[in-house]
Amino acid sequence: MLLVFFQTLDLYQPRWQNANGLIGTNPGLGFRPMPSSANVESTLIHFKHGTAGNWKHWTSELEKFLYPYDTVASSGEYFTSCSFDKWPAEGKVCNFDIKLLGTQCTKEELFGYERGRPCIVLKLNRIFGWSPEPYDDPNDLPANMPTELKEYIKTKANENKEQLKMIWVSCDGENSADREHIGNVTYTPFRGFPAYYFPYKNVPGYLSPIVALQFQKPEAGVLINIECKVWAKNIIHDRQRRLGSVHFELLMD
Repeated sequence: MLLVFFQTLDLYQPRWQNANGLIGTNPGLGFRPMPSSANVESTLIHFKHGTAGNWKHWTSELEKFLYPYDTVASSGEYFTSCSFDKWPAEGKVCNFDIKLLGTQCTKEELFGYERGRPCIVLKLNRIFGWSPEPYDDPNDLPANMPTELKEYIKTKANENKEQLKMIWVSCDGENSADREHIGNVTYTPFRGFPAYYFPYKNVPGYLSPIVALQFQKPEAGVLINIECKVWAKNIIHDRQRRLGSVHFELLMD
């Protein structure tokens, strides 16, 4: 019986997919760096900036997380370069070029922590076979989407409509006090996750696309509650269950 069972397994394709899988059909959103294992349930990023700061844990965690992106060869048989007008062929995966993160959210710049401009990386949880249904029409955006993101999408529509094939990302303070202290947030390499990275098919070498946030001037000495959301027609938001969003706190001394 075991022999029959194992003969029915696909090494790359899970037996249970989408609604039948453990994760379901709604991708979760994660962030890095994470607190130490001693505070496994914490979502607080707390550090002192400056040359005498205590930000080493956070920069080390980001280095560890980004290491595969920096070292995995992009010239293997499964890799291909992708763009909004060049999607991967069956059995191929899009290479994520770490250089796309720019010059600020890098280990050379200590990911901005020393200068009080911390970077945080977002990634989507993998769901086998799931593909986004992007909000690619600037005239058909959800009422609860942030106004600033709506304006950004409208601007992109005038530049290149192909770039609207995106799982959009928005990050802001959870309440009015948080929004007062969060400061400006920049996103690299894109304002979301390009749809050409999906669906995830467990192809060897696949690396999830990432978005680097940089908080340009968060208020020092203030605990800031931050919520990031991902936007697509087939992504549900539920704050209580953290569907389609992630919460963390930022406290910079």
